[in-house]
Amino acid sequence: MHDDMSEYFSGRKLYGDDFTLDQLKMWYEEEREGYTSEVLSRNEAFRYPYHELHRFYGFNRLELRKGAHALGLGSAYGHELLPVLPILGRVTILDPSSEFAAHHVLEGIPVTYLAPRIDGVMDFPDNSFDLITCFGVLHHIANVSKVLAECYRCLIPGGVMLCQEPIVAQGDWRRPRPGLTKNERGIPLAVFDKMVRDAGFLVERKSLFDFSPFVRLMHNIGLPVFANPVTTRIDSVLARVFSFNTRYFRVKLLEKIGPASAFFVLRKVGPSHSPPSDA
Repeated sequence: MHDDMSEYFSGRKLYGDDFTLDQLKMWYEEEREGYTSEVLSRNEAFRYPYHELHRFYGFNRLELRKGAHALGLGSAYGHELLPVLPILGRVTILDPSSEFAAHHVLEGIPVTYLAPRIDGVMDFPDNSFDLITCFGVLHHIANVSKVLAECYRCLIPGGVMLCQEPIVAQGDWRRPRPGLTKNERGIPLAVFDKMVRDAGFLVERKSLFDFSPFVRLMHNIGLPVFANPVTTRIDSVLARVFSFNTRYFRVKLLEKIGPASAFFVLRKVGPSHSPPSDA
C-alpha cells in the first residue's frame, strides 16, 4: 500500500494500475474467488438482475453479424450474454474462478473457459472477437489500462466493447468493507475516459447511471432497478440531472447524491468505422 494515498482518493490516479508483477499476483489471488460462493449459493434460483440495464445502454445499440464470437470478461456462467445469444456462434469467457469452467454450454452455444493471465495479457490472436462484454469487472482488476489495451487488440476492426463500471471509490479499500471484496475500488470517470481513449477506442456513447438514492430506495423495498425497463429509465433521468457530481471519494451526504456508475460503448475503429472528422 502506498504511503500517500491522496492522489488515489482524489480520483486523479487509479490505485493498482502501476503495480509490479508480485503485487499483481497478490491482488489476483485475493480477488480470484471473490464472488464465486455468492453466485453458486444462488444458482438454483438465480435471476440475472441487469438485463434491462445492458439492453438499454448497450445491446440495443449493437449490429452484430450472425455467428459472431463474443468474449465475456469475468462473466461467470455467461448470463449477461443471453440477450444477444441467438446471434452468437461462439462464446469465450475469461474468468479466474475454476468453479464456472465446468459449464461448457450456454443454452446450446459452446462456451470456452480460460483463466486470465496475471499480467493482463490475453492469449488470443489480434482481431479475434466481434464483441467484448465487461460488466462490473475492471474495478476488481489492478492493471486496468493493460487489460483495456488487450481488449482493443483482440477486437476485430469495427468490433464493440461494452463496459460498465462504478466511478466512485466504494469507501476506503484499505479497510474491510461489508459486501465488497478486499481490493475492489471504483474507477474515476476522468481516469477511465482517458484509459479507453489511450487504448485506441472510439467512445461511441458514455452514459452515467446508478443514481445512488434511488437505487438504495428500490433495494430497500425489494425491487431490482436494472431488471425493469421503467425503473432503469427513471434512474437514467435522475443520473443525467445530477451528472455534475462525479466526485470519486464520497464522504458527505451531499457528495453521495449523484450517479455512481458509467456505461461505455467502445468501438475499435476499422475501415468502415472511421472516427468523426474534426472539420
